[in-house]
Amino acid sequence: MPRQALPPGIRCGPWPPRGHQDAFWLGRILKDRDLLPDHILCSTATRTRETLDHLLSAAESSPATSFQADLYLAPSRHMMRMLQNLDTTITAPMIVGHNPGICQLFQDLVHNPPQDERSLKYPPGMMTIMDFDITDWSQLKSHTGQLFDMIMSLDK
Repeated sequence: MPRQALPPGIRCGPWPPRGHQDAFWLGRILKDRDLLPDHILCSTATRTRETLDHLLSAAESSPATSFQADLYLAPSRHMMRMLQNLDTTITAPMIVGHNPGICQLFQDLVHNPPQDERSLKYPPGMMTIMDFDITDWSQLKSHTGQLFDMIMSLDK
């Protein structure tokens, strides 16, 4: 069953020290829970690249990564198309992107999304893992993801 991880939406401006800590912590979680992605789509923005560097350093992982300039402030429908165009050999993609699009993608993909305030904002330091009952990413549709895990840096 394909699984997708959506890491934190990233705000513009200086990256606070906590951002480094959160990204490293999320990387450790991915490793410890055996949830490592096999392919990453990452915005070319400096902050998302830094987030990814810290996350992968902590996870001690180096999956295939595609840096995509068009992920910067991309709307949900664009990210959905990117996922639908993934190769069938990819089973666990991750998107490192920006709000508001990453938040909307989460709301669009998951079946019965949580309605708590943090989930609705998809703050920095949040990552969700979803399972999809599909055999090919082209079959990905809205509201078909089963929420497997929701991890927020404030939970540590």
